[in-house]
Parts: sequence; structure tokens; C-alpha cells
Amino acid sequence: MLMSYTSSNPLVRLKKNASRELKFVGMGLVLIVFDALIFFRDAVKLQLFAAGIFAVLCLVGLIVYQRLKLIGQMEQQQPNLYQFLTTRIIRFRHLMRLHDYVGVGSLALLAVFVVIVRRTYLWAYLQPGQPNWGWHLSIAAGGVVLLLLLLYAAYRMGQKEHQRRYGRYLDQLEAALHELRD
Repeated sequence: MLMSYTSSNPLVRLKKNASRELKFVGMGLVLIVFDALIFFRDAVKLQLFAAGIFAVLCLVGLIVYQRLKLIGQMEQQQPNLYQFLTTRIIRFRHLMRLHDYVGVGSLALLAVFVVIVRRTYLWAYLQPGQPNWGWHLSIAAGGVVLLLLLLYAAYRMGQKEHQRRYGRYLDQLEAALHELRD
């Protein structure tokens, strides 16, 4: 199965998906640099925002590049194929989880960035002397709960997307390895 170069080979599908994802990350890097140089050049806060997005995209690109390296290693012939592929699959799944954590962490940092930028407005809104202060506090608590639900939903959607792009092919490889072991 690993020697064939057809679309049924899980490694071919993994490599195709990882290459496509790396291209999208590259396009994102180009776009954020373009935005920072053209549209955000007069706003310091927007440049900081662009720098944060650039850093996140670089980290994601590094993770995807590591996946591509792992796939390349999986394609090579090894004396102990079972043990070698098992460790690479575990590492690949670890990189998938790391990618999910980076995504959720960047969304959380985006929320922190918005709070920092709007802190004077939020502070005035949440002052105890305001009329309807309890209502304002309830809305703020609801916003925090909504943000946490959004972060959880983003994490679950990221997991589903990784399972669709990579997980099912890793599952095929693991099934083939179990057959090899048996």
C-alpha cells in the first residue's frame, strides 16, 4: 500500500492535504504583510494586530511544514517499518493537537487584544455607579460565556477538520499496520 502512488495511498492524500494547507498559510502570510504595509501603515494598533497574525501564521506554517517532513519520512523504507510508522503517526497526531491549541490560543489572544483596545469603554460601561449596572454586568458575563463557547466550538471544528483532512488517512495507516503486526 505504501509503495503505490495512487489516490488510495494514505500517504499521498496526507501529502496533498498538507501541501495545500502550507500554500494557504503562505498566501495568508503574503496577505497580512500586504495589509500591514499598505492598509495598516498609519495605525500602530493595527500593525501590532498584523504582527500577531503574522506570528500565528508562521507558527502554523512551521507545524504544517513539520507534518510534511513526517510524511516524507513515512515514505522512506525502514528496516522496522511497524515501529517507525507507529512513532511517526503518534507525532503527526501530536502536531494536529498542537495546531488546534494554536488556533484556540490565537482566538483567545484576539479577544484579549479587543479588550485591551476597548478597555476605557469597557471600564466606563462596567462602573458600579452606572444606571442599570446589574444589567451591564450580566451582559459582560454573558459575553464571557459566549466567548468561551465560541472558543470551544472553534476547537471542536478544528478537530473535525483535522480528522477530515488527516485523521481518516492516519486511521487507514494504523489499520494497515495492525494487519502487518498480526
